[in-house]
Amino acid sequence: MTEPTPKGTATPIVVAINAVRRCGQTLQLATALASRIGADLDVVFVEDANLLRLADLPVTREIDRVSGLARDLDSQRVLRALRGEARQLRRQVSRLEKAASVRSTVRVVQGHYFTEALAASANANVTFVHGAGPAASRVKRTPLWTLFDGSPASARALKMAVELAHTLAGNLMVLVPGQSAGDIENRKRQAQEAAETADLQYLVVAGDRLSQLGGPLAPRAGSVLVLARKSPDLEDSAARSYLESLDLPVVLVA
Repeated sequence: MTEPTPKGTATPIVVAINAVRRCGQTLQLATALASRIGADLDVVFVEDANLLRLADLPVTREIDRVSGLARDLDSQRVLRALRGEARQLRRQVSRLEKAASVRSTVRVVQGHYFTEALAASANANVTFVHGAGPAASRVKRTPLWTLFDGSPASARALKMAVELAHTLAGNLMVLVPGQSAGDIENRKRQAQEAAETADLQYLVVAGDRLSQLGGPLAPRAGSVLVLARKSPDLEDSAARSYLESLDLPVVLVA
């Protein structure tokens, strides 16, 4: 088990949030990890630029959920609503900050959610992003998933997954790509060396490994996926869109 470090000695943990992805469980997890490793919390609220542009189109109308009446929608009204969301977020983060004795900042940026999340993670070791679906219910032992391909980047992601598993008292599943039995066994051995005494379970994947995550992850409510920030799996837009579609927190590790 990794010993907690003194406060302020680790780079800030980034949490990227927008109006759709207000997941309290993700914020709590990031705060618990920040407290454990002695890091500050950097919460980035992303105002959706596409939503603001859409609001100014003449065909865009808003339907009142109570009265059912339609009215014109404009970017200024949407922006005011988003700023209200940001104020609520600041209050929520402030409560978590006091409870966990963690220093935090909340800043607002405008753009595409996942693009801005990756930009915010440029100088961070750990970044939390969240899928577009509703927050998953808390389970007794959170299943954590990571992909280990033998690279130094995937080893760092694995070590952070181990840290999170300790924080959550969760089970850790390691996805191992490989073409032959020898390759797979070698990577399992490397993964165990990187994880030291942590108890690992393995699932072998091949080919388009990121898309295969949908099968094993889908049945597990409350899962957390930990990936290397520089993973080749994140280089194309299809992979990023896939991650955005997941209904679970994704943790990117530098």
